[in-house]
Amino acid sequence: DGNPAKLYLPRDFRGGFCDLEKNWNNGINTKGFPKQSFTMNTSASTDLIVKHFMCSTAVVRVMMGREALLPPAKHFDYLCACCLVPCWKCEGSVQTGDDFSDASKLGDAVGSKLKELQGLTDPARLYSAGGANGNVFMDMWSSVDKYLTKVCLKECNVDFNSMNASSNPREYNFSPSPDTVMATAFTLKTAAIAGSGDHQREITNLQNTIARDFKFKALPLDVCPYHESRCVPMPGIKFELASPGYCTFGMTGAVVAAISPAASQAFVGLGGESLASGIGETFGKWVGDFQRSIPAFIIVTIMAFVTGFIYLVLLRFAVGLCVWLSIFVVLLIMALGGASCYVRASQCAGADFLETGKQIGAGALIAASGAFSSGCDEKLEGEGHNYKGCQKYSKGLNKCIKWGDASSSSIMKKYSLKFGSDAGTGIVPAAVYSDRLHNDYCRNPCDIAGADCNAKSIWCFTSNADQAWEECQPVGVVKPTCSNGYAIKSSEMRTLLEVCAYVLWALAVLYLIGVICMTNRIRLAIAVSKVAAIFMRQNTMIVLTPAIQSLISCIWCLVWVLSASFLLSQVPDDAVDKGAFLTYAEAYGTDTTPGKCTNSWPSGSVWKDETNCEQINGTYACWRCAPPRYTFDWRFAVSFFVFLWNNALMIAIGQFVVAAACSCWFFTQNSQKGSTGVIRKAIHWTWRYHLGSLAFGSFIIAVVQMIRYVLYYYEQQAKAQKNRVMVIILKICQCLLWCFEKCIKFLNENAYIQIALHGSNFCISAKNAFYLILRNALRFGVISVVGKGIRVIGIFFITAGTGVVGYFVFTAMYADMTPTVPVIIYVFVGYVVGKLFVNVYGLAMDTVLQCFLACEEMGKVEAGEDGYLPSPLRGWLKEKPALEE
Repeated sequence: DGNPAKLYLPRDFRGGFCDLEKNWNNGINTKGFPKQSFTMNTSASTDLIVKHFMCSTAVVRVMMGREALLPPAKHFDYLCACCLVPCWKCEGSVQTGDDFSDASKLGDAVGSKLKELQGLTDPARLYSAGGANGNVFMDMWSSVDKYLTKVCLKECNVDFNSMNASSNPREYNFSPSPDTVMATAFTLKTAAIAGSGDHQREITNLQNTIARDFKFKALPLDVCPYHESRCVPMPGIKFELASPGYCTFGMTGAVVAAISPAASQAFVGLGGESLASGIGETFGKWVGDFQRSIPAFIIVTIMAFVTGFIYLVLLRFAVGLCVWLSIFVVLLIMALGGASCYVRASQCAGADFLETGKQIGAGALIAASGAFSSGCDEKLEGEGHNYKGCQKYSKGLNKCIKWGDASSSSIMKKYSLKFGSDAGTGIVPAAVYSDRLHNDYCRNPCDIAGADCNAKSIWCFTSNADQAWEECQPVGVVKPTCSNGYAIKSSEMRTLLEVCAYVLWALAVLYLIGVICMTNRIRLAIAVSKVAAIFMRQNTMIVLTPAIQSLISCIWCLVWVLSASFLLSQVPDDAVDKGAFLTYAEAYGTDTTPGKCTNSWPSGSVWKDETNCEQINGTYACWRCAPPRYTFDWRFAVSFFVFLWNNALMIAIGQFVVAAACSCWFFTQNSQKGSTGVIRKAIHWTWRYHLGSLAFGSFIIAVVQMIRYVLYYYEQQAKAQKNRVMVIILKICQCLLWCFEKCIKFLNENAYIQIALHGSNFCISAKNAFYLILRNALRFGVISVVGKGIRVIGIFFITAGTGVVGYFVFTAMYADMTPTVPVIIYVFVGYVVGKLFVNVYGLAMDTVLQCFLACEEMGKVEAGEDGYLPSPLRGWLKEKPALEE
């Protein structure tokens, strides 16, 4: 009963599917109308024109005057709809145009606006400020869905020309939606003429305006299968096919040529004709370039695999360097991160970040160098006139010169300072510099108020020729003193940054201690990594295991998607309410209240049926529901569980093949490694002995995943019901299940390795793997971290290498073509190939570790050419001579 086409067919404003004979709730038969295009939304497009007409003084006088046509109970609603009085619908009065008290002049003004909208004048006037509608439609492109309606048509190029060429166009006599007060007021077109002569003439003029001007030509029924109100074309707009089944719109050439260049550019910027065609041409050129460069793509794909094997060869010799370098980089990142936070927290207003860092670094180095001597008083008060400390370096880490040294005296003379003389000449009185400064460094000796020599703090003459003198800080003071405030004004933010700095430094210290304590385990991880690299280099075909696995998975997924699409597309008749609703809020809902159309997931949509409203307790209800594209039921749940189980089984088979091949290779004599068919043997074991164990392990994973997806389903249902508390609870449960799923996957992977090693069933293997991980938790942890780092480096190396090689191959073969898109594709290919390599490599590392632990626990170690222990692991186990046959 399903129809997979419903999952991708275009939909109209009612939620109906294009080119479908039977739509939901006895919807319109759109068979033969396959294109989703656009027509005018007459209600939105005429909204301001209707208000201009109905809210003018001439009409208000007729509706609410001495001989009022509108019942008194409707007067306030009428004024509110016009925003003529303060009410909940309006934020202020609406500027609709000039107010007219004369019905004849009002008719002329409104008629001019409607003629532009009816396409009876130059279409360019509708989008020009000089037109009768002003700038109303100049801004329509920013909210185009307001003025256009989605409909299903036979072709995209349906517009005014199509309508005028038709022999049977329809006519639409406009009327406001029945659920608005304007509809009630609009009934004056059929009002009985009574009263005085002037009153009669006024009503007649207004009725003539409605009958004459509020008419639109509509597309014929064989072109547009909807009510004529939904089939009015929009002037000045043309349509082209954008993608299969979908039309895009743009201004006609005449309109673009007529309006100002600025308006044309704005239109192009909002997705008009020029931009759409440019994108299409560019995309087409990209596709064409790639098609022409298929030979280069094949070469680059091969080179991606070559790059992967080159990485394995390099890894055999450089894995130690990579691991230790990665460890150092992580430590450096934490240390520099803490330093950055500390410097930013201490940065003074107007000071440079790097200069602040230099000052803090200098202060820290001075404090750490032991410059602080016992007996020195580093107390600094005010401007430091009484400072008696032992600071010998300036803020910039320049070495200070002793006061009274010859060099110091020469610098003082250079600045016209007289030192150590009773007869003071120069800028500073000699009495200021006492003889006690002869053996001191950082000081502020001038304590005469208002004197030119009075510095802000302690200072010294430096030995740096480019820095004659510079301020100092007391020994032990690291942070600069900010007399003008800090770069970060908030003291709380400065404190937070400083705390973050201390936390990062503490983590760096703990990390360093951990690395030192785990040096042997890291060295073991490096040895295991080398063995895994040797295995992959000697058994190159193992890399194809995940590739073949992925190919089979893709075929299976395509078959499953085709099957599931029939189930998803079977939306039941009662998926959403078929009735009509009084307000949009009732149908769609609010932030806290679920709507009648959106109270379940997948949710329906809402549309307004202005031509078929229902009366509920005397009030028109025009809002209706549209069904969702798809739905979920128990049949899909069963199908989805099968999908999860099959995917998990496919992954399990791939993992077991790699683990079995690696374990066979590990226990093969060193002299025969690389020459025996371990991959063939692993495949035979998989299908002959252990398929049931793999199916059971994958079943457990599928059950956990299914529970998590069921929780997600109920989370979406709670979200549709606006139950925020339940949404949060379900999110937390999903997070916990996700963590549990990761643990199960990790345990399953190691259980598959145990199956490959011992041939036991899944339950026993899982138990053995669990206790093995417990006994060697630190080793597994270090191997996991080291393996993760090597895999990241591997993906980057293979991806970058493929991209670079691909660029040079492409430019060498196709010098006249742009390499941008092909190189992006090559990078993606490199990433996929890199993932294939590192996934196999990671599993090989885990298998080698378990083989090593098995040898260690069983005490069975045979080394040498006739033994099986790989050379990188020698020295880690107590070797025994090879057993004789």
